[in-house]
Amino acid sequence: MKVEILERTDLHRGWVHLENIRLRYQRFDGRMTPEIQLETLSRTHSVAVLPYDPVTDTVILIRQFRIGAYLAGEPGWCLEIVAGNCVDNDFPANARREVLEEVGWTVTELRPILSYFTSPNLSNERLHLFLGIIDSTNRADSGGGLLHEHEDIQVLPMPFSQAMARAAAGEFNTSPSILAMQWLAQHRDALRQ
Repeated sequence: MKVEILERTDLHRGWVHLENIRLRYQRFDGRMTPEIQLETLSRTHSVAVLPYDPVTDTVILIRQFRIGAYLAGEPGWCLEIVAGNCVDNDFPANARREVLEEVGWTVTELRPILSYFTSPNLSNERLHLFLGIIDSTNRADSGGGLLHEHEDIQVLPMPFSQAMARAAAGEFNTSPSILAMQWLAQHRDALRQ
């Protein structure tokens, strides 16, 4: 399958890079499409981590303001898991750093869950999702995010059963949180042994 990029025009360069792209691509019948225009967001890859203590059966969730949820008519403060941009392609190191910054725990073991495009029709961002094993009785820092990044993060440790009840009630509205909780539900017994 063939793609022809005819022109790329910068529309904005900031936290995200917005471009207008004129292109054609090969259809499944072998013919090329007519010229089309798409707007795309380019950004760094990101990581998301569900901190979990298998000894106490505790997950660490967070709540913070998200402008997209607010503009969609939601309250804006999302119940979610730790997440952040990758400053390089060392996804495990970035995942561990984000857990310490946002919730204050040190990850003792990091388990990859999956890696996926967050919105491939619009963006090149790939999210790397992890489970981070922690000792919930040994917090290294208060967490809460970084002031220079304007983060104001509420840290919410809770039993796994309570977190799953909240997930079942539809309180999670971000894909990394939903996917991580589903993965943990499937692997929890093995992790606790």
